[in-house]
Amino acid sequence: MKRKRELLTFGTVLSALAVCTAVLLLAMRQNGAVWFLELLQASDMVLPEKIKAFSAFHLIWLAVCVLLAIGAGFLGYKCQKKHLDRLFFGFGCGFYLMELYKQFYSFYVLQDRVYDFGFFPFQFCSLPIYLCLIIPFLPSGRCKDTLYGFFALFETMGGCLVMGYPAFYDRMSLCIHTMLWHTAMIWLGVYILFARGFGKSWRREVLPATAVFLPALALATLLNILLTPYAAASPNPLNLFYISPFQNTRFLIIQDVQKTFGWLPSLVTYAALFIFVGATLVFGVVFVIRRLALRAKMCKKE
Repeated sequence: MKRKRELLTFGTVLSALAVCTAVLLLAMRQNGAVWFLELLQASDMVLPEKIKAFSAFHLIWLAVCVLLAIGAGFLGYKCQKKHLDRLFFGFGCGFYLMELYKQFYSFYVLQDRVYDFGFFPFQFCSLPIYLCLIIPFLPSGRCKDTLYGFFALFETMGGCLVMGYPAFYDRMSLCIHTMLWHTAMIWLGVYILFARGFGKSWRREVLPATAVFLPALALATLLNILLTPYAAASPNPLNLFYISPFQNTRFLIIQDVQKTFGWLPSLVTYAALFIFVGATLVFGVVFVIRRLALRAKMCKKE
């Protein structure tokens, strides 16, 4: 009964968000909701020059992110699986609202009512929107555990990559959006790593999560191919997962593979690095922390 009430609450909130979004979109298309347009315009702060990686802005956010991630690890270890669905759903609503702002801001302020396919919401770091709003509705079982694993191992690494070396925009609101978004990704990912007890078996944790990553990569590639003709007039090119066959990737190593051998080998390299370096690195860190924690407990008993 408690689970049914929780699902009903999630469904009601999600329906309300969808209705409010549809009403707002309709009002904007009919030149209504002037207050919202004014709010978007008020948030538009053009920077005299782009913020650079390892500037004071970046380092402060990075320090806050590290502290929050450490706190998430302790909290996850203590709370374990309590209220995980509620936490996911809350983060999902937050991600949804942040993405909604970004889409409206880009369309109505930055590009003057021209859709920018560079902001199409299916990047690797956009997946938390969908994961956080889907997982709470799933019953406990292998499917749910696999999605938890994908978020914890892959999305945490994705957040770390961006926070470690971000590409900033020339708008302050988008810079804040980037830092806030990826800090939230890392916090939730670290929380899951410790709440769900990851770091025990590479085969049972990384491999199932890979079964989510590879279809997501395939879908992004398919969308890159199908949507590129419609993105010809876009202010920025469509480049989902930043590995489009029609664009040059900017990732280290992968861009060299693409220049030398072509796009398909670079895609294989991209997938291999995410699996055997990215997700495996996250697993390895948690594995070491778990071993150290067990050793500390054994020393105390002695």
